[in-house]
Amino acid sequence: MREKVTTLLDVVGLLLIAAGVAALLLPVAGWGALTAAGVVVLAGSWWATRQGGAAR
Repeated sequence: MREKVTTLLDVVGLLLIAAGVAALLLPVAGWGALTAAGVVVLAGSWWATRQGGAAR
């Protein structure tokens, strides 16, 4: 149970960071900033899975 909660908090934190970066870059990079935020989230998910940190 602890692993699932930790993973959920990690995902929420990563989404908030990605949303913040996208909000900062939106005026400069346009909607492509949202794509960059999605890449950050997917990379974090991939990295957590490779490290064995994802909840099962």
